[in-house]
Amino acid sequence: MSAVLELNDQALSLYQDGQLLASSPGYVLSIGKQPQFGVQAASQSRLHPVSTNNEFWNRLSMSPLSRPVANFRHYADMAHAHLLQLGELADYEGPVVLAVPGNFNREQLAILSGIVRHSPFTVSAMLDSGIAAAAGSNAQADYLVYLDLQLHQAVFTVMRKEGQRLVRQQVLQTQSAGWDAMSNALVQTVNDEFISQCRFNPQHSAQWEQQLFNELPQWLSTLAAGAHEIVVEIETDKSTHKASVSATDLRESISPALDKLSQQLLQFSDVDASDVPLLISSRSASIPGLVQHFGQQKQIVSGEQLAHSCVQLLNDLPGNETAVPYLTSVNLRTREQATKNEPQPAAATHLLVDGSAWPLNNQPVFSQQELTELLQKHRLGELINHQGRQLQLIRVHHGVG
Repeated sequence: MSAVLELNDQALSLYQDGQLLASSPGYVLSIGKQPQFGVQAASQSRLHPVSTNNEFWNRLSMSPLSRPVANFRHYADMAHAHLLQLGELADYEGPVVLAVPGNFNREQLAILSGIVRHSPFTVSAMLDSGIAAAAGSNAQADYLVYLDLQLHQAVFTVMRKEGQRLVRQQVLQTQSAGWDAMSNALVQTVNDEFISQCRFNPQHSAQWEQQLFNELPQWLSTLAAGAHEIVVEIETDKSTHKASVSATDLRESISPALDKLSQQLLQFSDVDASDVPLLISSRSASIPGLVQHFGQQKQIVSGEQLAHSCVQLLNDLPGNETAVPYLTSVNLRTREQATKNEPQPAAATHLLVDGSAWPLNNQPVFSQQELTELLQKHRLGELINHQGRQLQLIRVHHGVG
């Protein structure tokens, strides 16, 4: 079975047989003899800002760099080296289906095809990420919208039914509302609380600031589990500083970015955007308050679900293709088959109620019979409207892994 490579500079992710083999954020750090990519580079980006670049996927081109970076001539060289690193990290060499963001233009798609040919991967097909996400969803509507966060922007992919096909109609990009901007806002809020509570400013040291960014994924996991606050500690040579930051303050810090997303969605003028089901990538859904910010019907799409859809959609390809096909539409019958054949997702362990995660065997909302019916009807991650409240089935992990 082909592996699936999802291209998103927040984290390139390689899947096989429904499992994540490796992921690597789109960062390169050029210090020392060999450039470093992925987590190694991202985890030092605040320590070496001048030597770090995280724009090579977003600005993929073969234009010469204005400032030399290691031995790279242009951003395409960086992207190629990143693919080599990902193949080594995953210990994988072979066929892949590429899930590509809808904002890639023709020139970038051509460059991508070229650099992948000289990587450990052989491309079986390229698919629009939004189409792949829609193919794996059970949302039924004439229009669908897929929201995904990249490092530097958010991307809405608008799709509609045309006869027996679901077709990509429009791609909307929202600058300064990507993962990087939201991460900066969240970290700044934590930094401000250190100043307020401890009279200690982590931004006075690149090392302390880097620690905050490196701990961000842990904060998001804590909030996703229903915590009302996070507690952050920084140990210096002289003392240990501790700050408590409320989930409310963290959500408010990114409200300007979320408002930008809402305004961008209003530019979709064919129908009332509030009536269009919204598919949200799981990476986007991890941002506190993002899912709740939108009022329409919503469904969270995991990377594993998207990868499974990509493999299933290979059945929609004609068998006599000489060039690598690029799918921006899907046969609705193929979509139904992809949904039908989708493997069972990991089981939910908790019910998220008003920001608190309740174990399924001790939640205050449903009887046992109602809970059984709920689990049969709804997916992990799907938002549930119940008596004016929004609930969510989630899976809570304890520890690392």
